[in-house]
Amino acid sequence: MRKCIISKIKVLNVFLLFVILLIVSSCATLSESECESANWEIIGLEDGSQGRDASYIGKHRRACSDYNISPDLNAYLQGRASGLKQFCTQQNGFNRGASGQLNNNVCPFELARTFNIGYYQGVKVYKLQSEINHLIANIHAHQDRIVEIKDLNLILEEQLVSNGIRSQRRRELLREIKQLEKETINLYDDIDEMNIIIARLEKKLHKQRYQ
Repeated sequence: MRKCIISKIKVLNVFLLFVILLIVSSCATLSESECESANWEIIGLEDGSQGRDASYIGKHRRACSDYNISPDLNAYLQGRASGLKQFCTQQNGFNRGASGQLNNNVCPFELARTFNIGYYQGVKVYKLQSEINHLIANIHAHQDRIVEIKDLNLILEEQLVSNGIRSQRRRELLREIKQLEKETINLYDDIDEMNIIIARLEKKLHKQRYQ
């Protein structure tokens, strides 16, 4: 029995080691063949066009160190500088801001202003859209509550017309039904108000998107 347990533990350890190696390999930015045939200027160009920080080369260095290969830093930085020209545009800044991504401030001084103009316009779009989404979610929650109240009202009304109900209980049921009716009216009023706010925000959103 003990040997069986030890055997299972060994198998489990081997499996865990395999999983760890698989995870580590999947995290590597470059494979052995890619490290061996690497064009570091092209790799820098790709990283720059993706808006990656210059420190990202450290990941490439770690990936290739297993194969005793070192990146060509000068070629990489030259390629990255070209890639940043593709990344640091006003439209790309807008797209990143509108999608809620952080401004990682990788653009060089001469390109940063253009990128940031687009980015902060995009941030305004993102905030407006988030507010609209929040209101829509609240409307759905209100609508769900209205459905719950309707179901609850049916139950209370059935109790109200049941035989042998005491007058005190009848008054309690009538009070509950009245309270639920009042809550329903308030929920509908809130929905109307939120729809008005959404319409106003959507106008702002459209203006912000196409100004």
